[in-house]
Amino acid sequence: MPGRALLPRARRVAATCVAPTPNTPMTELHVPSLLWLVAFQLGLYALAWGLCSLLLRESRVAVAHWGGFLLLLGLGLWLAGGRDEPRSWLNYNGTNILTLIGFAAMRRGTERFMRVASSDTEQWAVVAPAVLVVAWLGPQVDAAPARIALVYGVQAWTVLRTMFKVREALSSEFGRTAIACTFGPGAVIGILQVLLAGNQLLNWDVPQEMQRNTAGNLGLMMLYLGGCAFFNIGFMAMMTLRLVAELRRASMADPLTGLLNRRALDQVLAVEWQRHQRHRQPLALVMLDVDHFKRINDTRGHSAGDAALVRLSGLLRHSVRTTDAVARLGGEEFLIVLPGAERAQAAVLAERLRRQAADLLGTTVSIGIAQARAEDTAVQALV
Repeated sequence: MPGRALLPRARRVAATCVAPTPNTPMTELHVPSLLWLVAFQLGLYALAWGLCSLLLRESRVAVAHWGGFLLLLGLGLWLAGGRDEPRSWLNYNGTNILTLIGFAAMRRGTERFMRVASSDTEQWAVVAPAVLVVAWLGPQVDAAPARIALVYGVQAWTVLRTMFKVREALSSEFGRTAIACTFGPGAVIGILQVLLAGNQLLNWDVPQEMQRNTAGNLGLMMLYLGGCAFFNIGFMAMMTLRLVAELRRASMADPLTGLLNRRALDQVLAVEWQRHQRHRQPLALVMLDVDHFKRINDTRGHSAGDAALVRLSGLLRHSVRTTDAVARLGGEEFLIVLPGAERAQAAVLAERLRRQAADLLGTTVSIGIAQARAEDTAVQALV
């Protein structure tokens, strides 16, 4: 019957499709598939940073560089996943050039974000010759060892130099936890690239190309997956912390002069009053008011009045100790909090400010002094 005749044939076809040949390793496609997976992930990260660059004005340059880094790295890995015979310059040399430029963009963006001095001259003195050499070597198999060792070496140098350059600024602004979260994965990637470059130098006759199914390449792809996730999450967290800190500072500062506002002043007074009560530490206040300030606004305009307040604020800020606090009460009134100061010390400061303010503004100022006494029950009484 027809059905009985077809059944054995179907079983033979299924067996032919399923059964692997003894000489075909099951892991042959793992690395190229992983290259495309990592490239897709990096593309999503690049898209996210690109959108952020449209919204975050203060960090736009850094964010754009990070987006470029991830995009170039993703394109390079995507091209590496398509490597085949005959060898094309784009899939081999193009991959390496894209990743070299991408890592350079990562370093430049990180330096901009951490507000450290630029290393453009140093960086391009290393990266530009490496790009030219890679372009010149060509995609041939006999050129692969030199190209691989050079690219891994330059990328490792870029990663490790970046971490060394920004470590102090990173620790100062965000603390040691940020260093651990960002430098840990970065150091691992940098060290692995050093090892891969060294492995190529020790095995010069066997090209250790990225698409080959080796333990080093598998490890590198996994580290790219994890390391880029840490990179993006870590820097997004730091951007959030910076924005929160800037918002907090803005909420505590007078928008015109940058001095403490009334809200921040109340907090400072509460802290210093508690310290005075607990340790009987002297506490003095100096209040300053610009005389005839309305005349300045009426005769010279409000912009001239604002400029006078800004100049006076600079004078007050630079005339006090680091432990003192200067606040704008409103209008042309200012208050200086002097922890540990006696009345005589406050009087010396007030007289100096009176003379300097008159010279600076071309008008007089009135200044009052108060020192905390044992019978005072609240800091508002002192004010």
